[in-house]
Amino acid sequence: MAREKGLYRRKDSPYWWVDVVLPDGRRVCQSTRLKVLEDAEEFLVRLKADAYEAARTGIPAEHNWQEAVVQYLEDCVGKRSLDYDKAHFQKLDPYLRGCRLRDLNTSTLRPFIQDRKQKDGVANGTINRALEVVRHVLNVARDDWGWIARVPKIRMLKEPKRRVRFLTEEEADRLMLALPEHMVPVVQFALATGCRMTEILRLEWRRVDLDRRVSWLEAGTTKNGEGRGVPLNRDAILALRSVQGQHQRWCFTYREKRMEAIGSSWKRSLKRAGIESFRFHDLRHTWASWHVMSGTNLQELMELGGWKSYEMVLRYAHLAPEHLSDAAARIERGLEIVTNDVTISLR
Repeated sequence: MAREKGLYRRKDSPYWWVDVVLPDGRRVCQSTRLKVLEDAEEFLVRLKADAYEAARTGIPAEHNWQEAVVQYLEDCVGKRSLDYDKAHFQKLDPYLRGCRLRDLNTSTLRPFIQDRKQKDGVANGTINRALEVVRHVLNVARDDWGWIARVPKIRMLKEPKRRVRFLTEEEADRLMLALPEHMVPVVQFALATGCRMTEILRLEWRRVDLDRRVSWLEAGTTKNGEGRGVPLNRDAILALRSVQGQHQRWCFTYREKRMEAIGSSWKRSLKRAGIESFRFHDLRHTWASWHVMSGTNLQELMELGGWKSYEMVLRYAHLAPEHLSDAAARIERGLEIVTNDVTISLR
């Protein structure tokens, strides 16, 4: 009986599902995200009523999530993070397909959040990345397409503070000795410049000037998509000198081809060096931490690392409390400690 109404149950889902041809000619097959039959029937009635009104007046029905995803993918062809977005869309699709944009909110997304936590066992941060994609699509739907008047509220989950894992100089020396030959200049360049892995592996000789001690990262090769100049210190110059002449175009190669990734040799090297819980990206944290501990202020660090937000470099502030010494001294009262034999002024 339920299937005749356009509603049915699936063995792999606790919700009622819709499979119906609407008055405007569209066939809809989607989850209602509702477990009670009466609620699902009401959902289907509203769905049919909206489609009938759209067919009668000629005014399109309200846009839904699936339509927004299709439009977004068409508009964002060539976007660097499009594959990343698509992966999230695939996870979200069973939960949001057919959902009206104006109905999207934290409650609507709760089944997705619960399943990702309980069934997939992912962390809050992973779920938040998907929720950020939803937020972004909704913002585009409002600002660029005019599909909705306002963006529904979607609350992020609590995340632990971001870790800052960095090497001591002694650990860095051990790592360098444990690396295979082709990886040594890559890691040396990372520690000297703070560049990300993809920025390093895509570096071309035409964007390096050893005489001026600078290299350029072109727009589209960096995380934020904007180009920036990278000053080269002595260690960076030595890393580039060691691979100069190995390839006409690419700076860092393996077996005469551009290195696509660091490969399993990275993990083996960490194991040989006795270094645990360390990612390649942590070389960037190491570079930034060494800078701050050596006196580089946070504004300089932000410019060197190409960060767009000051908040991104605040995670390193605790490594150099000395930069607040002058501020702390402003309220000194010049107190004195009197001992049996001498008076000591605290200045």
